[in-house]
Amino acid sequence: MRDMADEPAPKTYTVLTVILMGLATLLAVVIGFVSFGLYLPNLMTFSQVLSQDHVDKAALAAFLFLSAGPVMAAAGLILGWISFVFFKAPRTGVRLVFFVPVIWVVAVLAYFAVITSACDGSFTCGVSL
Repeated sequence: MRDMADEPAPKTYTVLTVILMGLATLLAVVIGFVSFGLYLPNLMTFSQVLSQDHVDKAALAAFLFLSAGPVMAAAGLILGWISFVFFKAPRTGVRLVFFVPVIWVVAVLAYFAVITSACDGSFTCGVSL
């Protein structure tokens, strides 16, 4: 049985974690803003496929994946700041704010590299749903 002397000390906020949280927040806002600007080109690219009666599910998935940048940035910001302020976990908050939008950007860049090199620009090559 544990007594109160074994309780870990609460995490402290250092100047470095506050600066890193500010920089990660700025990066997430920039990623969200830039990816919101990519929504209209995505909509124009997939408009013909998405306006049909029978919507191609692979094209819809590609459209939603490419348009998810603002949602991923907002989710990272909300989860990171909740962790940073309410759960008193500064390092976890910084990681959430930074990595959630950055992982989306890396995944989109990898997707573009694959469709450019292996699929000759077709967004849904090799997928039949």
